[in-house]
Amino acid sequence: MSKKKTTATTATKRNTRAAAKSAASKATEANAKPAAPKSEASPKAKAKPAEAKAEGKKSKLSLLSAAAAVLAESDEPLNCKRMIELAKERGLWTPGAGKTPEQTLYSAIMREIKDKGDAARFRKSPLRGHFLAPVSAS
Repeated sequence: MSKKKTTATTATKRNTRAAAKSAASKATEANAKPAAPKSEASPKAKAKPAEAKAEGKKSKLSLLSAAAAVLAESDEPLNCKRMIELAKERGLWTPGAGKTPEQTLYSAIMREIKDKGDAARFRKSPLRGHFLAPVSAS
């Protein structure tokens, strides 16, 4: 009896493996078919930014770049929350799905200050949590 159970178990494993292989090959074929149109669409995708520039449309900035632009126009130190509010008002940046953009911006600013040093687009203010534009930009 134990041999029959082993044989039945082995047959089930073989059937499962065969089913898994056929499902994987079908998935591979399904993934291979859409790949060709994507390669054809890529030249069109490259043409869109050129068309947007020709039409004079503004491209959306990253949060860090938008904050640097807002800070460069400001004469006073700003905190991250205020920089985000101003960037939204001026249409430089639109929020995504993130729940804490202030914390993300703060982290990115601190990382840029650490990595770039004097060449960074931000510098710390004496006020806690506030930043200024670099001395050379103001």
